[in-house]
Amino acid sequence: MTKTVLETYDKELAESRDKEIYRDKGTRKTSIKTVYGPVEYERKVYRTVNEDGQTAHIFLLDEAMHMDKIGLISMNLAEKIALTVTESPYRVTADIISSTCGQDISAGGVWKMIQRLGDRIDEEEKHAVKQMEADQTEGEKVVPVLFEEMDGVWLHMQDQKHKKMKKQEMKVFTMYEGWDAEKEKQKRSTLVEKTMLAGMEDSTKFHEKREACIRKKYDADVIGQRILNGDGGSWIKEPYDPETIFQLDRYHIYQEIIRKIKDKKAQNDIHNLFDKEKMDEILEYINLYATSVESPDKADKTSQKAMELHKYLSNNKERL
Repeated sequence: MTKTVLETYDKELAESRDKEIYRDKGTRKTSIKTVYGPVEYERKVYRTVNEDGQTAHIFLLDEAMHMDKIGLISMNLAEKIALTVTESPYRVTADIISSTCGQDISAGGVWKMIQRLGDRIDEEEKHAVKQMEADQTEGEKVVPVLFEEMDGVWLHMQDQKHKKMKKQEMKVFTMYEGWDAEKEKQKRSTLVEKTMLAGMEDSTKFHEKREACIRKKYDADVIGQRILNGDGGSWIKEPYDPETIFQLDRYHIYQEIIRKIKDKKAQNDIHNLFDKEKMDEILEYINLYATSVESPDKADKTSQKAMELHKYLSNNKERL
């Protein structure tokens, strides 16, 4: 059915085209792998002249149908493969796709498709950066507040020969407009208009892509207020909007308290002071606690860990 529909539509395009602009150069066989199996069909190729005056060959059917695909794989199938490979090895992914979608795809085929998909996403992100630099961004939406979060995730890496390499940090950016009030009442926290971006670039390039991601959706110049949450890492800074409010987010604060303070009562006391926004008293409490647990035993790191927490919070005091 898909073959019939595509070839029939291709004939209609051939009859209605501007014959002086598009010269018929015959038909070409092709195929596309879809979620319901491979589809083989024929469509006409045309010779034309592009805006630069150069000869080009195009398929009117592909343009009319917006037939996005990765190689010979449809975008719908590519998305299913990408979703599966985030949770399973390449070989398992190949088995799952082959058994559920009527496709014969190998682990190597899955790997190659993921590389092509990554290249396409990278091209789109670079294009968005160029648009931003040329002041040609598409974003028009205006919001009173935009929340942003940035964090780093350290990943185990291996080279092409599967040998262990140094860990690398994947930078992760999330933006959203707030929380769904109705779902909050149901104790289900849901972010509104959540968008995420991740990459392994250096901080300068990642910030370019992050800002381009924002400006692709929003009119950044008229956003009322931007709130940026992070863990205090040196790369998490705002090079584009100096008026952005940077906060040390609660998750990382609570995480550091639990990591550095093992005494449950001390943990609760520090949590309570933080919830009451008594920042000076927090630092004073931690300092006194560290002094009280000092030990001549060099193996006992209790006091040292407490002072590490004190240093972390005091270095980020303005961001608490």
